[in-house]
Amino acid sequence: MVLEALRSFFSPKAAGPEAGAPDPVAIAACALLLEIAHADEDFTPDEKERISRHAREDLGVAPEDVREVLRLAEEARQESVDLYQFTKLVTESFSREQRLRLIEAIWGVVYSDGVLTAVEGQLARRIAELLGFQHPEVQAVRERVAAKRS
Repeated sequence: MVLEALRSFFSPKAAGPEAGAPDPVAIAACALLLEIAHADEDFTPDEKERISRHAREDLGVAPEDVREVLRLAEEARQESVDLYQFTKLVTESFSREQRLRLIEAIWGVVYSDGVLTAVEGQLARRIAELLGFQHPEVQAVRERVAAKRS
């Protein structure tokens, strides 16, 4: 269902989301954040709050719509077999600065519990690569976010 909505966004006849419908780009970005949050198999309330805050503050999701966007993002994440559909939509829709901010949010979720697992690190780097960033840039963002946690 959610994947169909994301796929329809890519179709040539698509003019964008319907009025009042959740933004597919926000859903895709939140799906990436949820994927990283679940990478260590421990989805914490702090991670959920960080993702909700990113949806409101950086993705422009209205506070009353955040719960629905996260529900749809979780559904899309569970239905998905890979990250490409999400990263493709984000890359095509976001500026470089917006994508960099998403990478920062991803590292914020990773470090929210104070522990960086190998799986989280690898997944965060893979998402960043799919969003068009090279290792040195990703490393700089990671270090900046980690320094804020200390």
